Order: sequence, then structure tokens, then C-alpha cells
Amino acid sequence: MDENSSGVLTGFREAYGRETLSRLDLDRAVPGWTQSLHNGFEIWWLAGMPIMLVFVLTLLSMSVVSGVNGIEKKIKWELEVPVPAFVWRLVARLCGPGAISTKQRSSAARKCANAMENLTIPRHIAVIMDGNRRYGKSKYGAGVRGHSDGSKTLVAFTDWCIEAGIQALTVFAFSTENWNRDQTEVDALMGLFNQFMHQIVPEAIKRDIQVRVLVSDGRKFPAYIVEAIEEIETKTKDCHAFNLNICVSYGARDEIVGACKKIASEVARGDTSVDDIDEQLLSQRMLTA
Repeated sequence: MDENSSGVLTGFREAYGRETLSRLDLDRAVPGWTQSLHNGFEIWWLAGMPIMLVFVLTLLSMSVVSGVNGIEKKIKWELEVPVPAFVWRLVARLCGPGAISTKQRSSAARKCANAMENLTIPRHIAVIMDGNRRYGKSKYGAGVRGHSDGSKTLVAFTDWCIEAGIQALTVFAFSTENWNRDQTEVDALMGLFNQFMHQIVPEAIKRDIQVRVLVSDGRKFPAYIVEAIEEIETKTKDCHAFNLNICVSYGARDEIVGACKKIASEVARGDTSVDDIDEQLLSQRMLTA
């Protein structure tokens, strides 16, 4: 090959190399539509697919049950498997605020539900409503607000007892020792109790709940509290589906002393013999009889 031919070939190779490099630079600078589509699919697969998968599994695991939950009528969405809370918040937003009540069943809750099937349900249970003041101070910085939340919890707890088939519930709400608290707190508690008494009367009548207020020492009650107690007991006296006993200004020792005084009065009148006094007779004279 002569020098002229060699020069032409070298020039051709250099020109072809420069054109190839230009094309590669252009491809890197402006991706084609196929490259954009590929990148978009990767983003969807890494970010969108897991969210969609969780949402689909959530919908498949839900069962919609129409029913009444306490006073309000709602639609309960009950899960068979645990699902992230953010999914439920999304579902709630789609269905509208306040439209549904959501409950996430944990394995512990399912075990409790299974155990309930083999339990003997008691006819009467009692609860000491303790800790409301500490709860209020911890959450709100004000103990009285804890008592307000406690009254709402009592309504929900009463619903649970009725659904479980329990016949009577006794709650110890205010002891005789509570009169020794700060007067401002006592006044606030009496106001809450008065409000609670008036608010639950219509619902108690509607649901056939007899409400009794058990008082071992009522000498310190304001007149408006005495009136509220008389009103709710009078209006619910013919209700028999469920019994709700609320112990206010109550002391266990005071109750025993009061029962003994009743028996002593009966003996003094000749209505009862000393030989008739036994555990059963004492129980019959108790406030909870």
C-alpha cells in the first residue's frame, strides 16, 4: 500500500471514530423514550408496588359487619391479620370521617376471643374507678379532665358488659374518703357527676338499664346531687335488662354499720329475732342487695 492510500485510510478511521463518539455523547445527554420508560418502571417497582401490595392484602383481609357499637350505629371493619396503621387511616379518609370504626385484631385479642367461648360469664362484676386523677394530670395537666374521660369510659365499659351477657355492674366512683380532697376538685367532681346523671337517663331508659346510686353517707351531698340521684333512680326503677350500681360517697365500713343499724332497729321493733341474724340476713340489708 502506497503513502496516499495509507493516508486516506487513516483519515477515514479518524472521521468514523469522531462520529461514533459524538453519537455516544448524544445518547447519554438525551435518553430515548425507551430508556425513560425503563427508568419509570424501576421507580414504580421499588416504591409503588409495595404500597399497592399492602393495600390489596388489606382489602382482601377485611370483613365488613353492620352493627351497633354502644350508642352510635357504625360499620365495623374487622381485620383478620395485623395491618399497618397508615393503611387504615387511608381507608378511613376514603370512606369519610366518622363513617367507620376500625379495630385491629392482634394475636392476643384473638386468643382472648377464643378463651371467652370456654369461660363462665359472671352475673355481677365490680370495678374500682381508680387512677382518673393521675391520668388527667399526666395527659392534660389537670386531674379533673381525667374524671371526665373516666365517665366516658364507664359508658363504653357498660356496653361491653351488656354485650358479654353480664347482668349487673357495680362501680366505685367516689368514696367517703374523697371528701377530704381539695374543695375545688370536689366541687368539680360533683358537677361532673350531676351532668353524667342527667345525660345517661334517656339512654338508660331506652336500653332498659336500671341505675341505682349506692350511698353509705349522703350528708355532704349538695341538694342538686340529691335531686339528680332521685330522678335517675325513679325513672329507671322499672328497667330490668341490666343493673348499673354507682357507689358515690360510699365506704364499705359505713355500709356494714348501716346494715347492722337496720337489723338492730328491726329487733327493737320486734320484727326480727336475734336468733334470725345470720350472714344471709346481713347481706339482705346491704346496699348492694
